[in-house]
Parts: sequence; structure tokens; C-alpha cells
Amino acid sequence: MTFPPSTPRRVRGVAGSAAVAIAAAIAVTSCSPPPPAEEPTGSAAERAWTIAVGEHPLDQTIANVYALALNSRDTPAVVETSERRPAEAITEGGGDMFIGRSMALARQVDPEGFVELEQPSSSQLLGVIGDGLDEQATLLEPSAAVLGSSLVITSVTAELNDIATEGEVDDPAFAEACDELRIGVRPNLPEPEPLLAEVYDCEPAEIVVAGEAELLEGVITAELDAAILTTSHPGIQEQALIALTDAERAFPQEQFVPVVSAEIAEEVPPVATELAQALNEEALVTLRRLTDGEQGLSPQEAAEYWLVQEGFVAEPEDWG
Repeated sequence: MTFPPSTPRRVRGVAGSAAVAIAAAIAVTSCSPPPPAEEPTGSAAERAWTIAVGEHPLDQTIANVYALALNSRDTPAVVETSERRPAEAITEGGGDMFIGRSMALARQVDPEGFVELEQPSSSQLLGVIGDGLDEQATLLEPSAAVLGSSLVITSVTAELNDIATEGEVDDPAFAEACDELRIGVRPNLPEPEPLLAEVYDCEPAEIVVAGEAELLEGVITAELDAAILTTSHPGIQEQALIALTDAERAFPQEQFVPVVSAEIAEEVPPVATELAQALNEEALVTLRRLTDGEQGLSPQEAAEYWLVQEGFVAEPEDWG
């Protein structure tokens, strides 16, 4: 594979073995080459679908995956950053599509239904979303990847507290040590204290709420003893941290969910379903690695590399 002149060092620097895997995969050509993913211009840009998405880099990357793939199938689409509710992004703001995470979407479209789910599974969240959407919006197939949670600790913390290095949060040793631990959690999770207490008999010394980057740094620098991160976070493996499985599902499992305006639901090409099926856990880890850090690729660059790797779009001519 050949890379654009402006990005080869960045790809190798941020993605490491992931970039090598991408290059090897793309080197294999098929009998029917995939179509190019050209951004819409002129009249195509004027009629392009708007894909609204939040600010998180992974969410932005997923939205660009859909936009570039749709463009390659003669369905012009552009990405627009939006923090509005999905119904507003689609019906009030003139948007056509919204990419979001099922937990946040369920909370937005049906707050009462979401609260009733004490330990929501991915299928329950999708049910709440489907029931809460009005006739102006349609739920498409969600990503194959189910974003679970892991409680992450260092090997030092595990050794000091006799916690098994390949275990689960319900390890009795963890429960015994919990009252002395400072545990970090990401925003927008259900209240962690009662869930930890009820499910894992854990009443931590302190709960700290922060973004995943800050939580990871806190664990590495020992400012935190543990953190609840999404299992697909690449920093877990890169920093050789121990991830205790949330086997009893104290925390929600969520997926990336595309929602479209009912007006265009029947026009969505089959590639949208193919993308959802291809966006598994391995794909999310790869995309996160490509965009991670100050030298990471932009969401659009990472989306394009992944789409080429997976054979959804052709390698751009200017890469050579």
C-alpha cells in the first residue's frame, strides 16, 4: 500500500502494527475493484445527506466511515458535528442521518424508559430507542461491536491486592480491597456507586468522573487505582494494563447506531448494513489506534484507511 505524502510517518507513529496490517490487507487486489470515495462537489454537494454526530473522535470516525462509503455508492453525504438530540438533528436542523451511541440515544429519546432499565443490555437499549423514535426517524442496523466495560488496573495494584491478573470484577480479592481504591469512571454512565455496591459488593474510597484519556493517564500515573473504560480502548493493551471483565454487567453495553430521517430510509444503500456488520470490536480498536494521540490521523483519514483495508472503497490515486 502507498500512503498520501502528508501522512506516512503519522500512520506508522500512531498505529504501529495496525498500519502494517492495513498495508498488507490492501496489497491484495480483487477481481472487481471497489469504487472510489470521492467527496461531493457542485450539485452533488447541494443534495448531499447531512450526517450529524457528536465530538468524540471515535464517533466522528464512524460517521466518516458512513459518509465516505455512501459517497462511493453515488449517495452524496457530508459529516456535521452536532450535540443536538437525534430527533432535533434530523427533523429540526434539516439533518438526514445521525450516528450515536445506543446508551445516549436511549436516554434522549425515552428518558423514562431508560431509567427503568437498571442494568440495560445492548438489545434493551435498542428496544428503548426503537420505541422512542417518532415516525420521522428510522433506526438502521447497529454496529456489530458491542461496547462493554472493563475495570482497568495496573499489575502493581493487582499484586498489592492479590487480584488475579486474568479475572473478573467479582473477584473476592477486588471486593476486599475496594474500600481503599480510587476508581475513575467516564461521564454519562449510570450512577456507579450503587451499581458497584449491589453487583460487586464494592464501596470505593473515591469515585472520580473524567474522560477516558484522563482516566487512563490517572491509572498509569497511580493517581487512580482503577478506572472503568470501554473494553475496546487501545490504551489497555498498549500500556499492558489488566482489564477485569464486567461479567455481571454492572455497566451498560452499547453500540453505534445510525438513525435516518424516514424520508430517506428507503433510499439508504445496502452498504450501510454491510458497514454495520463490519464494524466489530477489532475494527473499533483499529480505528481508535489510528486516531489516538496528538499525532493521530483525523477521523476522515482514519475512516478512509479502514474502508480501503476492508475493501469498501478504492485506494485513492494520489496515495501513489
